[in-house]
This record gives sequence, C-alpha cells and structure tokens, in this order.
Amino acid sequence: MKIATHCRRAWLLLLILTCSARAVLACTIFVLADAKRTLFFNNEDYSNPATRIWFLPATKKYYGCAYLGFNDDWAQGGVNQRGLAFDWVATGTTNGYAPAPELQLLPGNPAERMLESCKTVAEAIAFYHRYAEPGFATARMLIADKTGTSVIISAEHGQLQFAIAHQSRGFGYGNEALKKMLRPTLQPSLENGLPILTACQQGGQYATKYASVYDLRSGELYLAPAGAEGIRLDLAAELKKGGHFYDLPLLKQQLRQPPMPLLADMRRYLGEGYEPFPADEPAVTALVTKVLREARAGLLHPADFTPAFWQVINPAQKEMQPELEKLGDLLSVRLVERTATSRLYLEDFQKATVLQRIELDDQHRIALLKSEAAELKVGTVREK
Repeated sequence: MKIATHCRRAWLLLLILTCSARAVLACTIFVLADAKRTLFFNNEDYSNPATRIWFLPATKKYYGCAYLGFNDDWAQGGVNQRGLAFDWVATGTTNGYAPAPELQLLPGNPAERMLESCKTVAEAIAFYHRYAEPGFATARMLIADKTGTSVIISAEHGQLQFAIAHQSRGFGYGNEALKKMLRPTLQPSLENGLPILTACQQGGQYATKYASVYDLRSGELYLAPAGAEGIRLDLAAELKKGGHFYDLPLLKQQLRQPPMPLLADMRRYLGEGYEPFPADEPAVTALVTKVLREARAGLLHPADFTPAFWQVINPAQKEMQPELEKLGDLLSVRLVERTATSRLYLEDFQKATVLQRIELDDQHRIALLKSEAAELKVGTVREK
C-alpha cells in the first residue's frame, strides 16, 4: 500500500511485532478496459528506493500471485493467475474508520489474503464484508478483474463504501492528468496507458519508485523501475519457477541469474515450508527458551551472552520487556534451520509467531539475536 498497516517494527534486533502506520502522499492507479482487454496501471510513490516483486505459486487452497512492494515485503499491490489485481492510494489523513467488531481478523497482510483467495471483483467485495482491513482508515483501494469490472473501496463516516464500475477509470496523485487523458473511448494498450503513467509521476521526497502494468487477461506484466527501461514478464512462466523474488532496480540483471528463493516474510504464513528438523539441539533450544522468558521478566543474565552483545542488549531490557508482554505467553520454540554460523527458530507465542535467527560463539553464548519475520495470530487486536 501507500501506507503500511503491518506489524513489523524492529525490537533491538530481537523481536518484531508492534504495528505502525506510515502515511505517504498518494500514488496513481487506473484501469483501461473494453470488451476485449483489461489493463491495470499503477505508479508507486514513496521515499524508499528498495523495491521488489515476489511470486507465490498456486496450491490446492490458494491462487498463484505476484506481489509488488518494498523491502519490508508487505505487498503494496499485486495480481493473481485468475486476472484479479489490486493497489492502494493513500489519502494522507485518517478518516477515523475502524473495522467493525464482527469482521474477522487475519494473519499477515489482508490484501494478500484477498488476492490469494478471490478471482473476481464480486468475490473481493464479499471478502471485505467478512474480513477486517485497518488500511481503509488512511487509504482507498482499487480492485479490478479481467472482465473490466472494478471497485474502489473507501471508508466514509465509519462505513466501507464500494463503488463499482465497468469502464476505464482511475484516481490518485495524478488526478489532474487523468481528467485530461483518461478518455472513456481510449483503447486498452501499453501505448495508450504509459504516457498517462508518465504524466502522473510524482517527484520530490515521495517520487515514483516504479510503474507496473498488468494485462488481466493474458497475464503479461510490464515493470518499469525508476530511471530504468521497462521489462515484460509472463505471470504463468514466473509462477512455474516456484516461489522467488527480484529486486526491481536489478531486475534486468537478476533475470539472467537463478531465481532467488523467497525470504521468510514473503511466504503466505511464517511456518509454511519448514519440514520437521531432523537434528534438534535440546541444549541450544533450552537456552533460547530461557532467554525469551527471562527477557519478558527483565532478568537477562550476562553469562548467556558474549560480552560484546551483552553491551547491546543489557541497556535495552526495559524496552524489551513490554514488547515481549504484548506477544503473550511463550508456547514453544522449534529449530527449523541450521547453517554453519547460525540457527533459525520458529517461536510460537500466545498472540504471534516469530522467526528468529541466533548466532553462538564457541562457548555457546549468544552473539546475535535477530528477528527475520513476525505474524499476528487470528483474533489478535492490532495496535495503532
């Protein structure tokens, strides 16, 4: 989104999990549609130049999807194999909207949950009648499907509004250019749409970082990182490669290299894809469990850490303690990956799941604790 309602904030390299919001001046989204073709256009405006696209193949339960965003791996927009796409425009202000209590909370990014489970605008609308999306407090969403149907979802007076259309339209930072150039009779094509995206580009602190175009019928993607030539990708072909990602500024170069595997927080769910580890280490697992519980009580012991890391972690115990309390009771700690220099643990708390990497010295003292991803559990109240 042009805002992020996600729950990832570094906590002394130890735990990530308090929600934050970032208000960003708006992007531009529009759809060109007729009876034969539907193209979804977006300019992504923000201050962060580290942009990415990542691909999650279909499973028996989920549609294959491509997501675009920044290096926090929280999808700002995306498209799925069934020809459904979404993106957001931030309003820059808060309208006071809060999801109704009867709406169900979801783990991770609700927009990602929508895209992986819906194939039409009608299904997406039904999704948001059932599930909570706090992002509507500061942003509007455009969703379109391959038939040319689109919906703009926004919040007014505390209620969600669903504006459905079956023709070309758009909104965002480039509203003035859209009024002049987005004619109802304009045929859907890259040649007709790219000049509009160019006219809608933003400069300054929140300059446009990439442009994206999705052909919702053919699955062709067109990506243009800031200052770079546009590149075409085929969604079906990318999904066949398995889960992987590209850094958009390096897209041309990385397409010539083996696909980079998904990072932990790009997966649909944190625990996904980890097989039972065949060689657990009870002593190290017990140490990690002990340290997490002592950190919650503010009673860490210097003997468990290298002297250098103790100098980092000791002064921050007061900050760590309330953050750990927000996660609830620690239920289990499981080793899921081991390398020559580190171990990765899946930590199950009452209110969240956390992936945390640790490094030990030759005396089995902790030299580093670093959270790689965190995920709220269903039913957990998100903090603003």
